[in-house]
Amino acid sequence: MAGKYFASGNPRSSHSPSSPSFLVAALSLLALASIFFFYAFSSYRCPASTPFDASVAREKSNPNPKSNAAAPEYSFVASLEKFLTSRRPVAAESSSAAADAGGAAVKALDDTIWEKETERLYGDPADPWSVLSVVRVYVYEMPAKFTYDLLWLFRNTYKETANLTSNGSPVHRLIEQEALKWVTDQPAWQRSEGRDHILPVHHPWSFKTVRRFMKKAIWLLPDMDSTGNWYKPGQVWLEKDLILPYVPNVDFCDAKCFVENQSKRSTLLFFRGRLKRNAGGKIRSRLVEVLHDTEGVVIEQGSSGEAGKAAAQNGMRKSLFCLSPAGDTPSSARLFDAIVSGCIPVIVSDELELPFEGILDYRKIALFVSSSDAVQPGWLVNFLKSINPKRIRELQVNLAKYSRHFLYSSPAQPLGPEDLTWRMIAGKLVNIKLHTQRSQRLVQGSRSLCTCECRPDDDARSEDKLK
Repeated sequence: MAGKYFASGNPRSSHSPSSPSFLVAALSLLALASIFFFYAFSSYRCPASTPFDASVAREKSNPNPKSNAAAPEYSFVASLEKFLTSRRPVAAESSSAAADAGGAAVKALDDTIWEKETERLYGDPADPWSVLSVVRVYVYEMPAKFTYDLLWLFRNTYKETANLTSNGSPVHRLIEQEALKWVTDQPAWQRSEGRDHILPVHHPWSFKTVRRFMKKAIWLLPDMDSTGNWYKPGQVWLEKDLILPYVPNVDFCDAKCFVENQSKRSTLLFFRGRLKRNAGGKIRSRLVEVLHDTEGVVIEQGSSGEAGKAAAQNGMRKSLFCLSPAGDTPSSARLFDAIVSGCIPVIVSDELELPFEGILDYRKIALFVSSSDAVQPGWLVNFLKSINPKRIRELQVNLAKYSRHFLYSSPAQPLGPEDLTWRMIAGKLVNIKLHTQRSQRLVQGSRSLCTCECRPDDDARSEDKLK
């Protein structure tokens, strides 16, 4: 298996489904190229195993960590440019070489992992590396044709236009199939059937043609649509997968900005975006009807480009509350735009799942309103006006604290979204190991406790329903 260990990994940031800044076709491939294989309890030593551990290690070795720390880069394009110019592809084994090794390679890997885990389990309890929550990450160095070559191919396009939308070429499907074969031929994948692999799924359309082969992997998702519009039953669920925040489309309002804009927040409720959407987003048109021409409420049709960004940013910084209804999917980048703007989100999305909710309590920074209440004439405005000023102040103070959790950067910052991602994944390790080892000893076709992940006919049944 080609590759090398890293102390930590940065999941790629996810974008709004309506954002043109990623190539939908290439997303499928780049998601495969970014697969991480990880397992816990390894006895290999390294300075740190997560962004959080890394920050602790740096503080111990350097009494003044800010003296030589690199300034974080928050621009995706700038980070990608630095990545391309500073790294070169490493020769990787072909998929045929991995496939030829067959079951022997899988057994050898399984034996090695078992030996290391046993050593840690029965080792010195005082050894800090024996802590079971340490996450070891293995990053595949895939062949360059799946990674660097594609990024270089589109380098000028994304630099000049920040637009990598699909041109309709079917070539990406062929590349997906080859990348899928390369990944699934690896002994690590075969050992666990992908359960201990992490797969960034940047968009609800990403690699739709190969999802059924990779549904046991951990998916990093921008949204978790439970209505079946984007994901089939049995493909995604909270116990297995992880929600990541969208990249905010507006600039971060720091402490100085927050103070300066406090006195300018004269608008009660603000919304700027598409007024008509499909699926769960139909709630938007109903909200427009009941909020139209209401005093203190600003509802605007959104637009793209710098002018649209500036209008949204100015509107949010001048508003007390920001409406965050469902779109084509339950979530949208607007929620995170509001958070980093210091505008209290008013969430009207009954099926919404939120990032890092095992760590963050969103009730401390946002208001949640049911769709049935929100569409009643006059109800929403009266509700917002009835909120105690002390409660509003508490929400605003917490917004200032929470903003750091939604700012992607390179290098990753402590308690940033990259850090919280690994903390959430660490909580899944025991369950992953349970299902991996259980699958290795079950007799094929035997009766077993059925969970979402062990229903082999989910895709077939859902496809039949769609016919």
